Amino acid sequence: MSLPIKPKKWAIFALPVLAVGISTLEFMSVRSSSARQADAPPPVHPSVQTVNLQDDFENVANAMLPSVVSITSRQPVSNTMRVFGNQGPGFAFPNMPGLPGGAPNVRIFPNPGQSNGPQFQQYAVASGSGMIVRSDGYILTNDHVVAGADRVTVTLRDGHKYVGKVFRDPMSDLAVIKINATNLPTVQFENSDDVKVGQWAIAFGSPFDLKDTMTVGIISSLSRQTTIGQGNEMRYYPSLLQTDASINPGNSGGPLVDIYGRVVGVNVAIESPSGGNVGIGFAIPANSAKYIMDQLIENGKVTRGYLGLDPSPLTYADKQRYGVDHGALITAVVDGTPAAKAGFQVQDVVTAFDNKPVKDEVAFRNLVMRTAPGTTVPVEVHRDGNNITLNVTVGNLPNDMNQVSPTVAPQKSKSRLGIGIADLSSQDVRRQLGISPTIQSGAVVEEVYPGSPAEMAGLMAGDVIVSMDGKPITSAQQLSDVAGALPADAKVPVVIRRSIKTPGGGTQVETVLLSVHLVN
Repeated sequence: MSLPIKPKKWAIFALPVLAVGISTLEFMSVRSSSARQADAPPPVHPSVQTVNLQDDFENVANAMLPSVVSITSRQPVSNTMRVFGNQGPGFAFPNMPGLPGGAPNVRIFPNPGQSNGPQFQQYAVASGSGMIVRSDGYILTNDHVVAGADRVTVTLRDGHKYVGKVFRDPMSDLAVIKINATNLPTVQFENSDDVKVGQWAIAFGSPFDLKDTMTVGIISSLSRQTTIGQGNEMRYYPSLLQTDASINPGNSGGPLVDIYGRVVGVNVAIESPSGGNVGIGFAIPANSAKYIMDQLIENGKVTRGYLGLDPSPLTYADKQRYGVDHGALITAVVDGTPAAKAGFQVQDVVTAFDNKPVKDEVAFRNLVMRTAPGTTVPVEVHRDGNNITLNVTVGNLPNDMNQVSPTVAPQKSKSRLGIGIADLSSQDVRRQLGISPTIQSGAVVEEVYPGSPAEMAGLMAGDVIVSMDGKPITSAQQLSDVAGALPADAKVPVVIRRSIKTPGGGTQVETVLLSVHLVN
């Protein structure tokens, strides 16, 4: 006969054993934890200012992220551009179609089908960033993010996707995308003329397609001028903000904001030997971006004023030479243009335009660009020590980008050769540089920049370039075109005519062959 087991007794017996076990473990755990805490450093107590700064960054993130979008653009490519092999779902193609360093992420999706099978259209897919500028569905981004695309898709932070209609302005590298949406959160623009070196700079976007990314740095410099790109994708930027806030491929078109969360620029490019961020990023100033944006939204295109001349920044030597402390130096005037008809000359220094002071070359460009074509305005220039007023009727910038190359091309010579150039047609240039009357054709070198390819080759101010890479040179514009078309790392022959002093105190002209090594 078996006896029944009484559960209560077993329970009473078991519980004390279990309790003892827990008590022992708790004791050991507390002792171990105490030992670790005794060895650990005390917690950091940040200052109130640091905690407040952290709160400020969090507030900027909370305010900005809903207004930042990611953009994908699909561009058809030819069959010759197909990529086969084991590249996985997407093959990296970072320099197409946009700008080195600032280009969006681009992937080409290969067709793995057999060569004797059906052939399908191939596409390059680029990713970039943008910002909502109007609640009824207008997005601002870079033109190189959407250039050549047959389909552009905008993804909001909540995941909603919209196919957009694109309005482009390649010259400024800006574009507006319209999507069918309403009640969207928008960004706020700040006056970028008030931006100072050293102030906080916060970049937003989708670097490497990593959405909702925020990086922090400062404004490193102002008014950076550069030409970026290759071949037909060459773009000139007359004034950029420089920042060390991390900007990477895919950040293009996203906002650069201040500590108040106001947009001060549009992320556009980076300076990088590797394609990744090395602490030098660039943004188009908000004022320039907003002007272009407003015209694209209202008119679908941008109308710019046009004079037909090339202004350059005043160097310290220029200011001493011409006796001015501000303005824009005219280095080229195109025949038959509004500038030529009004009497502008090379080496004029523009000090005021339409009764507004001209601080520098960038300010002059902006004033001209924003003047309605057909408007006649007074322009004050400093010439030969005198101040004179010219009345010019502003023209309409030609649609053909090649027709506006005098505004862009001289920068190619500056960046590739490291020289300032001018035509021989100006008697002032001839007189000031001592050009012999026997030299009737070529491009005269006005200035050679230290450390440049031109200096290394032995070029000097006053030299007249008559041939480059076997091509005759008859003007500054032609030299810019030839130099801009040469490949990177080219070493080319340059023939110059040079006036030299003779032992008897006179001058004579010699022809010299030089070799210039273009490093970019």
